[in-house]
Amino acid sequence: MPSKNHFIEFEKLLQVCQNLKSLLLITSNFYMQRTDEEILENRKEILKILIKSAPTNLREIRFFNDFNISLEVLEEFFEKWRGRPALSILTSNSIYEGEDYKNLINKYKNNGVIKNFKCESYVYVEDMNFKI
Repeated sequence: MPSKNHFIEFEKLLQVCQNLKSLLLITSNFYMQRTDEEILENRKEILKILIKSAPTNLREIRFFNDFNISLEVLEEFFEKWRGRPALSILTSNSIYEGEDYKNLINKYKNNGVIKNFKCESYVYVEDMNFKI
């Protein structure tokens, strides 16, 4: 399970890597027994850190595997990303193909917060040569 130190180190890494343009996030739930609430809280914390510390050059985030978050948390992330360059997001989790998620994503595409949001096979998510 991620500790506070993991999140601190992730934040430091983002602050140091000012030329970072693309980020591949891989989270794993295989080896630890965690509740769904703990998993969702950790993902929410990752998004908070991205808002707080991501460099202005960051244009693309790839969420590998089952990085699912609630509609509310996703909307909060989009709202707080507003004012930055439009973001492209690539994920392999089909939850984002649901109607509610599509409507939310389209709302923020129309507002210029999101450039692209795609759900593809995990093979493409991890292939950094695959263009969104």
